[in-house]
Amino acid sequence: MDFSDKTAIVTGGSSGIGKATVDLLLEQGAKVIVLDLKNIDLNQRNDNLYYYKIDVTAEEQISNVIQEITEKFHIIDILINSAGVTARNAFDREVSEYELWKKVLEVNLNGTYLVSREVVKVMIEQNHGSIVNLSSIMGQVVYPEYLNSLTSPYPVSKGGIVQYTKNLASFVGDKNIRVNCVSPAFIYTELTKNILDDELIGTKLKNHHPMKRFGTPEEVAETICFLASDKASFITGVDLPCDGGYLIL
Repeated sequence: MDFSDKTAIVTGGSSGIGKATVDLLLEQGAKVIVLDLKNIDLNQRNDNLYYYKIDVTAEEQISNVIQEITEKFHIIDILINSAGVTARNAFDREVSEYELWKKVLEVNLNGTYLVSREVVKVMIEQNHGSIVNLSSIMGQVVYPEYLNSLTSPYPVSKGGIVQYTKNLASFVGDKNIRVNCVSPAFIYTELTKNILDDELIGTKLKNHHPMKRFGTPEEVAETICFLASDKASFITGVDLPCDGGYLIL
């Protein structure tokens, strides 16, 4: 894949799948703009990497920063919506079930919508663009019983992203804009390793993957970048699993 002369925005690009995607885009020649509340690794800075500290749930912030990016870079070729939280990391304090529910949906679903809404206006004006949203296989199936609860907002938020992807793809398909999403299974990152390393839960989850292992952020990044690239020029409205076969069982 070649992203030379392409300008890409990646939300949640400071860690995990988002960071792996940023690294791959940079490796392939893109200018990459990271939108995240967490600072990016300053050691990773280069001339093609830019950072804006932003909360993807803050409507006015998003509107202002997309306008600033458009004025500075003149074009937005690619948007990767990778920012997200789970019920386990949404708060660093005890909250009510409803607060947890609202927070996860606000970041995952509303954040994807708000950033896409502003970027797609630019893409319509320039008559091209590619958007890739990060969903999850949990947008299609329920949590395993040992992870499920009365308040399990994550699967609901990710299922909403799948449907939003399809609706947006239909709306902008005749404007030379493609919209797709990637649905990973269980990926080994800093945020998931406490569960995946658990002897009981981790073993059960691993055995639910026919490949008998967890994925890596780099494997998901390859899938994201394929859909973002011109190699996927006739693909839109797709939810592509990157799941080691999880969904076939």
